[in-house]
Amino acid sequence: MNCRCVILGKLCLLVAASVVAGEPAEAGPKPDRTTTTDAIEKTIALDVENDSKRSDWRSRDQLLGDLGGARPWLAKHGMTLEITSLDEGLGTPNENLNEDRSGRYAGLTDVVLSLDTKDAGWWQGGNLSVVLQNVRGGDISAVVGDAQGISNIVGPPGTRFVEYFLVQEFAAGKAMLKVGKQDANADFVVSHGGGEFINSSFGIIPTVPLPTFPSPALGVMGAWSPTSRVRFKAGVWDGAPALGSGSMSTAFDGSGGAVAAAGVEFQPFGGKSLPGTYRLGVWHHSAVELGSDDQLDTNLEVAPADGIYFTIDQGLWQRGSRELALFAQGGWGEADRSAFSRYFGGGLTLSSPFKGRDDDLLGIGIAHAELGDVERPVDHATHETIVELFYRFPVTPWMSLRPDLQWVDRPGGGQGSAFVAGLRVETSF
Repeated sequence: MNCRCVILGKLCLLVAASVVAGEPAEAGPKPDRTTTTDAIEKTIALDVENDSKRSDWRSRDQLLGDLGGARPWLAKHGMTLEITSLDEGLGTPNENLNEDRSGRYAGLTDVVLSLDTKDAGWWQGGNLSVVLQNVRGGDISAVVGDAQGISNIVGPPGTRFVEYFLVQEFAAGKAMLKVGKQDANADFVVSHGGGEFINSSFGIIPTVPLPTFPSPALGVMGAWSPTSRVRFKAGVWDGAPALGSGSMSTAFDGSGGAVAAAGVEFQPFGGKSLPGTYRLGVWHHSAVELGSDDQLDTNLEVAPADGIYFTIDQGLWQRGSRELALFAQGGWGEADRSAFSRYFGGGLTLSSPFKGRDDDLLGIGIAHAELGDVERPVDHATHETIVELFYRFPVTPWMSLRPDLQWVDRPGGGQGSAFVAGLRVETSF
C-alpha cells in the first residue's frame, strides 16, 4: 500500500513536469525538461519492478519472505532468523553390498536465532545464538557399509536444540571468547572447499574427535589475532556429549572425559594474490573408548589419545566470477585407540563453470582413510577411499539443486566397491 502511494506521488510529479514543459519559457537558460521527465519515469519503473519482486515468491531471497513482518520486527530488536533445509535422496545399484538396494531419504532443517547485543541496546561485541535442529530419514551408509559416511546430514531422527552459545569480541575484534554448547569442528577444522561436499569426511576429518553434528558439546573456546593474517585458537569441551536438547546433566561428569584443541589459522598472501587460508592444530582426548570384540560389552576400557590435523583452502586461478580453488586436509591419530589412524582428503572447486551461470559450483574430491583398531569391522580391514563429484546450481534465489555421484573403494575397509548417486535440495525459508 505504501509503495503504491509513493508511485502515485511520482506520477503526479511526472504530470506536473509535462505541464511545465508546455508553458512559455522565461528569460534565461532553458532547463532540460526531457532529462527530468526521463529520470522520474525510470524511478517509477524501478519502484514498480521492486514491488513486483517483493510480491513474487520466486524472486525472494527466502521462500517465506519476511514471515508476515516477523523478520523486520526481529531486526528492529537486534535479532536475525535463518531457516534452512537440506533434503536428499541417495541410492546405490550395487548388488553385492546388501539385499536391500533401495535408496534412502535424509533431511536436516536448522532454525538459527541470533541476537546482536549492541543492536539490542545491551552491550558491545556480543552475539547470542540458539540452534533448533530437525533430523529425519535413513542412512545410506547402512546399505553401502562404508566407514566415513556417505552423507553429512545423517543422524538420530528427532527435533532438538543442538547449540546455544555466546560469542563475545574484545579489543576491536582481535580477541574472541565463545561459551556454551557449540560445534567445535566448525570453528577449528572444517575447510571452506571441503564443506561444499556431501560426504561426511570432507567436512568432518574422521581422525579428529572434536564435538560436532549431531552432538555438539558444552565448552569454551577463545581466539586471538595479533595481525589480520594470523589467528590463534584454543578450546576445551565435554568429551562425551549426550544427544538431546539439554545434555547439561552429563556435561563434564567424568564419564567421557574432556577433549581439547589448539591451532593456528593464517593467510600467507594477505589478499594481495589469490586468497588462501591454512590451518594447523593438535587435539587431546582424555578418555576415548578403546572398543571391544564383544558388541554387548558396555564397560569399555578408556585411555587418553592425541592427534594432529591440517586444512588448506587456496585459490589457484580467477577471471571475473570464475574461480578455481584447491582444498586439502589431513589428520593423524593413534591407531590403537582411534577409529581412523590416518586420513587425507582434497579436491578442486570451480565457481561459474559456464558462461551466464555465475552462481553454479562444480566440485570433485577424494578422501582416503586408514582404519584404526577401534571399531574395525574385521581384522583384515585396512583402508577406504571415496571419490565424489557434484554440481550445484540455483533454480531460485532460495533453492539450489545438487546432483551428486560418489564411488567408494573397499567400503568399511573390506572388499569390492560401490557407486552412490543422488540429488540434494537446499532451501532457504
